[in-house]
Amino acid sequence: MKAAALALLLTALPSAAQNVEEVTVYGGNFAGFWRVSGPGYLQVTLTGGVHWGPLREAICRIGHDSDGYATHCFSQGAGRGGTLAKDGAHFHLAWGSMLARLVFDGEVTSADTFEGHFAAKLMGIPITNPDQSKGTRLAAGGDVPDAAGKADANIAAAHDTSLGAVESITYLGRQFRPGADGPKAPPPDLNYLAAYAVEYAQDERICWLHQDDDGKLSAFQCG
Repeated sequence: MKAAALALLLTALPSAAQNVEEVTVYGGNFAGFWRVSGPGYLQVTLTGGVHWGPLREAICRIGHDSDGYATHCFSQGAGRGGTLAKDGAHFHLAWGSMLARLVFDGEVTSADTFEGHFAAKLMGIPITNPDQSKGTRLAAGGDVPDAAGKADANIAAAHDTSLGAVESITYLGRQFRPGADGPKAPPPDLNYLAAYAVEYAQDERICWLHQDDDGKLSAFQCG
């Protein structure tokens, strides 16, 4: 049997097809846009070998919903995570099932930062990534240069009229493409996606896109 490479990507796991457990976040108001580092992949061999991929940075949005908070990251499915609740200073997220789960445990270090470690629980046995992951809040609005030059690349197609008029579109940064990383894959393009904050009169969204040289959008998602 071949070694199993589990694509436990921070930006790929929160999808509609997965069982998302309750997410608990302690302290502070987490609504907003965040740059978060996480392992690109986890490889587990049948002989018990474990290898975490290098940290990759992703840009996500944490917003409010009927249950409290919800995470939104670029993914191959629906980029929505679980609900978040506040209490104390600890940070915990968990995705998956009892057989295989990815978890994140850490500490809120300020109103705009958190840090901790990802871990996988396979058959109840935890495997912790020794590399420390961090999250940093990103500012939206204001006069931020559009370093990617994609603010007008059909982002208007994602406008949700139920949220009111669009007040601003702000460049947030670049990130890699989920699913393009792995133990045998070539290094991914860390600048493949451009992320933008879209501020509406009533709420906010994040949009990720990749535009080819001919202007075609080969990747586009908002959440």
